[in-house]
Order: sequence, then structure tokens, then C-alpha cells
Amino acid sequence: MSRAQTGISMVLAVAAIMVAAGPSARADDYRQGESYVEKRGGVYGTSGDNATRLSSQGGAAGVYVANGLALEAEGLGYTTDPAAASTPDGRPVGQSGETDAMGTSLRTKWHVVRGKKGSLHLGAGAGILSGDESGLGKSSISQTNSADLGMSLNMSKSVSLKAQARYQNIGGIGSSGTTEAMGGNVGLKISF
Repeated sequence: MSRAQTGISMVLAVAAIMVAAGPSARADDYRQGESYVEKRGGVYGTSGDNATRLSSQGGAAGVYVANGLALEAEGLGYTTDPAAASTPDGRPVGQSGETDAMGTSLRTKWHVVRGKKGSLHLGAGAGILSGDESGLGKSSISQTNSADLGMSLNMSKSVSLKAQARYQNIGGIGSSGTTEAMGGNVGLKISF
């Protein structure tokens, strides 16, 4: 079993256990018209020559356009592995843990299974990534595409914990210099 398949299987197993065992909360967390903000961060392994691992930190804001279907705007700062990251011309980046690149994306999330304790969701998004010395691609502005599989665990009426696995393509599908990343992120979501 590949690393990606193992990771996805693990996320699904943890999601099923957490949704089944979590505390109860209101059942209407995913209704049309509701909004949310979320603080999130993650870690990813990459296929790129210029970075072997990256971490992200940022947040998102979203609104449910239909019951169980959300549109969200996400903003993340990315830091590449300080031991392995370099720009295409060989200069090291990320030595002090500073942000190497900033990314924004528009995303959709479909909460396929939802209930009082939480939900399981599928997500997809596209956006841009920009950085002066990014170890993530050969240009300073790159296209990003991603797919998510995750779960939310309702902690109270308006607070939930989210964990998801994410595949991310940085540089555009089919373009040269593309970096693929597989990993996950966790977040704390506040609904209103």
C-alpha cells in the first residue's frame, strides 16, 4: 500500500471513530445561509525537487449556499522544509522558518454525511500561490489545485474541530516544474 493510500485509510478510520464517539451538538450546523471562519494548519510531503516537506498555516471563511454545501475562501502561508528546500537556482529558503509563499484559493465543501455529532466531507479548490523565493515551483506565481477528504467533530453549538487529508498540485496540472503534495490539516471552526 502506498504512502498516500495508507494516509487516506488512516484519515477515514479516525474520522469514523471520532464522528461515532464525539459529543452531541446541534444538527443544523450545515444549513444554507450559515457562515463560518476557521483557523487551520497542516503538514505535507512533496514530490518536488526543491522541497521535500512543507507546512501551512492560515485560515478560511465560508458560507453554506445549500444544505451541506459550502463555498469558502482560504488563505495560507507556506514554509518549506529548512533542511531540503532551495530555489530553482540553488539558494536555500526557509532557514528561519519564515513564510516562503502565500496562497489563496476558492474552495467547495460537500458534507456528504452530516449529523448532530459532526460530518464527513469532500472538498475541491483552485487558486494561486506566490513567493519571492519559493521552493515550491520555478516561478514566483503558481496555480494550485487540490482535493480534500475530511471530517468535522462538533464540540458545541458553534465550535467544531476539523481534520482532513489533502492532495495538492502546485504549478498547474500537466505543467513542467509541478510539485505534488499529500498530507493533511487540522482546524478549529466557528459557525455563526
